[in-house]
Amino acid sequence: MCLVMGKGRVKAVEKRVLDQKLRGSLNVASGPVYHPTEEEFKNPLEYIYKIKPEAEVYGICKIVPPSCWKPPFGLDLESVKFPTKTQEIHRLQFRPASCNSKTFQLEYNRFLEEQLGKKLKKRLVFEGEELDLCMLFNAVKRFGGYDKVVKGKKWGEVYQFMSSGEKISKCGKHVLCQFYKEHLREFENYHHKMNADAAKGCKRKIHAVERNRRCSELPSSKRRKRNVIDEKNHKVEKGEGIDQSCEQCKSGKHGDVMLLCDSCNKGWHIYCLSPPLKHIPLGNWYCLECLNTDEETFGFVPGKCLSLEDFKRTADRAKRKWFGSGSVSRAQIEKKFWEIVEGSAGEVEVMYGNDLDTSVYGSGFPRTGDQRPESVEANVWDEYCGSPWNLNNLPKLKGSMLQAIRHNINGVTVPWLYLGMLFSSFCWHFEDHCFYSVNYLHWGEAKCWYGVPGSAASAFEKVMRKTLPDLFDAQPDLLFQLVTMLSPTVLQENKVPVYTVLQEPGNFVITFPKSFHAGFNFGLNCAEAVNFATADWLPHGGSGAELYRLYRKPAVISHEELLCVVAKGNCYDSEGSIHLKKELLRIYSKEKTWREQLWKSGILRSSPMFLPECSDSVGIEEDPTCIICQQFLHLSAIVCNCRPSVFACLEHWKHLCECEPTKLRLVYRYTLAELHVMVQDVEKSGGCKTQETKNSQRPSSGTKRSSAFNKNQEGMQVSQARPAKDWLLRASKILHEVYSSDEYATLLKEAEQFLWGGSEMDRVRDVAKSLIQAKIWAEAVSDCLSKVEGEANKDSQKVHLEFIDELLRVEPGHQKLKDYAESEN
Repeated sequence: MCLVMGKGRVKAVEKRVLDQKLRGSLNVASGPVYHPTEEEFKNPLEYIYKIKPEAEVYGICKIVPPSCWKPPFGLDLESVKFPTKTQEIHRLQFRPASCNSKTFQLEYNRFLEEQLGKKLKKRLVFEGEELDLCMLFNAVKRFGGYDKVVKGKKWGEVYQFMSSGEKISKCGKHVLCQFYKEHLREFENYHHKMNADAAKGCKRKIHAVERNRRCSELPSSKRRKRNVIDEKNHKVEKGEGIDQSCEQCKSGKHGDVMLLCDSCNKGWHIYCLSPPLKHIPLGNWYCLECLNTDEETFGFVPGKCLSLEDFKRTADRAKRKWFGSGSVSRAQIEKKFWEIVEGSAGEVEVMYGNDLDTSVYGSGFPRTGDQRPESVEANVWDEYCGSPWNLNNLPKLKGSMLQAIRHNINGVTVPWLYLGMLFSSFCWHFEDHCFYSVNYLHWGEAKCWYGVPGSAASAFEKVMRKTLPDLFDAQPDLLFQLVTMLSPTVLQENKVPVYTVLQEPGNFVITFPKSFHAGFNFGLNCAEAVNFATADWLPHGGSGAELYRLYRKPAVISHEELLCVVAKGNCYDSEGSIHLKKELLRIYSKEKTWREQLWKSGILRSSPMFLPECSDSVGIEEDPTCIICQQFLHLSAIVCNCRPSVFACLEHWKHLCECEPTKLRLVYRYTLAELHVMVQDVEKSGGCKTQETKNSQRPSSGTKRSSAFNKNQEGMQVSQARPAKDWLLRASKILHEVYSSDEYATLLKEAEQFLWGGSEMDRVRDVAKSLIQAKIWAEAVSDCLSKVEGEANKDSQKVHLEFIDELLRVEPGHQKLKDYAESEN
């Protein structure tokens, strides 16, 4: 009989337990721990939704299953070798930024020549070795700049940071300070000024004479920028830079906003950078490839493929090395971990078998089709194969938005396996698309987790950038890399809420949307993790999609496609419909605003996208992506014949090419009317939808729809209503006149500017369909008569009677046929 724990309580634990501090060096409050009853445990998503109001405040929580829930471990690790990665724990935080000394020297020498009118005459020697000015500059930046280092007397720490923990004498600190003051302080002030001006959105304004003088002195500088005041001088000479293309979008267009690296001379549009720049930067500019070197760029290096036994031996050796064979408390291990991370306990390398695809290496949970271990009873195996808490099942349970994704996505809908050892770490991050995550510890030593609630995500990022400025300067997308730690103590000192959870074998850890989390292992263990997304996640998913757009990072899924597929699905509960409607309304409003803006800008051509036969699942057919922001283009895109295989989103249409707007075309999957109906369907149903309900909500044809043109409408609709009304009058007239292929073609081309619109354009769409049908019929009649009249010619094709009969039923009358035939001749 299963022991019932929790006795139906939704509260995590008593307040005194929630408020207790972790015993040890860190004074971090514990996150909530939940003990669901056997009944509560039956439905994971319902239970997580139930505890969400309390747990989300912490960003992280632990769930301890009822004692009777003990899934057998289904993986024979002895027979499998898995890849590992090497982690340098001492460099997770206390590491210099990746820096290309040659690029730094180039920039520094230019500063000396341009700003101070001098050159560095000799190399600087410190402690018997040449002083690396690049490393010294970044080290002082890490500690807040020259003034803060002097005030805090941190020259010793600066040197330790540069030299992997070595110490220097009091005299050495003074010499290092003098070197920096004499050679780098003015360079630091120059950089501060440049950054401050750039933050204000200032464009560089240099007198033309001075600019020309500098250009003559620096012939290697070939940036294509608008730097001088006279607009006439901004124009690029004909033929200049023809072979210079943007490294991101591969286009040589828009040369006035193309930045050429002052080191390698490669080019990037300012809007193609990650993140994009709003203005031409001040001073010299260097690409990230030149600012960093492959040798110094920090990351987790692929290691050996090991069996579990080999991995275990390595893990045991590592633990004995640090703590001997005696017992050691978790508080001691945690203290030592952060000492290593902060650079005060020497160099430590460990191995981590992380992000192992369970579809390749196997899952720790039982799965149908996997070989059952002889020690596990068949009925037990089958029971846990179907358990909703089995991480192979949880992402696509009823109520999860991810059930709309048909294909498998590693780490999102397909779990990843993790084999850890002492100090192996997972660095600060939140999940792809701001998903929920669930982690289960199968066996072994515990994991220590730290979490920051999603409500404090912005504050967390600010503290990270403030504390590690040199790392973010070198890698603006550092938080996407999952290679950086920051002590919870630093977060607390900066008023960022942070909580800890101790995960033991058999425990689940849940992280909430946009919750930053990190942690490390206390020793050898095996865990498994996957994502899920209930309806309350949808707004966070929208934020995640915008973040991908900002940083030019390819998305894992199309957020817009997911919304549309879920909205057109069979059912969702009333609570889910609230979140779904809100997010659908957001993308509808955004789409409407951009389409109307493009119409005003002169993009009048449009056509529907090709639709796949099956559109009830995400990922049936991969959408094209924007050449600028790399995001999926599910709802619409802009195309041009000058770059037929390239697409741009509506936001970046100006960057597609340099053609006039009239040459561009909007391609769309849904009209605004169809999108609006989708929103209404979700709002009205609030649960299971029937086809009858959906059909009843669609606007009916008739004169009522054309009344939209007669109303007092605001903004865009007024400006589009007038030409649409004029078009309808001309189209209605031409339908009653003798067929003219040229006039029909002109009208249909003009109609394209209205067809993507809302319900007020339904009448235009109906008449356009009538024009197309009439055009097809008239051309068929002409073709038929031509064949009949050419019957004497043996080479002519025969006309079947059924075809003629069909034409006559549509528009009977010989005289009418004759009129159309004559008009074609």
